[in-house]
Amino acid sequence: MKVADCMTRSVITLKPHDTILDASKKMNEHGIGFIPITNNDNTPVGVVTDRDIIIRGIAQGKKENSKLEDIMSTNVITIKPDDEVGLAAHLMSDHQIRRLVVVDDEGKLVGVLALGDLSTKKESDTMAGEALSHISEISTDKESNPHHGTKVWEFPL
Repeated sequence: MKVADCMTRSVITLKPHDTILDASKKMNEHGIGFIPITNNDNTPVGVVTDRDIIIRGIAQGKKENSKLEDIMSTNVITIKPDDEVGLAAHLMSDHQIRRLVVVDDEGKLVGVLALGDLSTKKESDTMAGEALSHISEISTDKESNPHHGTKVWEFPL
């Protein structure tokens, strides 16, 4: 099965000069936790997650009008629509991520593939389960997470 068969084509994007508040409002409005950041020609230059806003934004003392370029992840892991979903599952597992940015041959954004998209297709169920298992296994490593066990009200702001 190809990535194009599972990916979401309608993607909310923002620009590097947009603010943390802009991203927060878009995420709230659309019920999402991930936004690709693109330049003017629709090439992905970063991604912002709801977690980035908390960990790299609020917890670091950034204000709501801080630019996304100050908190976004710039190591964008991409895949092409014609790639197999097996490759997508491996990329997610290898990079410990749950979403891939889908780009065309010119590197322009054409969609997003989430781990949940893989699990909704029978052919890719096993791969998605294995990827999720590997991601969850590593992301729950208590010793590598300095904030593990911290209550929300105790989090340093």
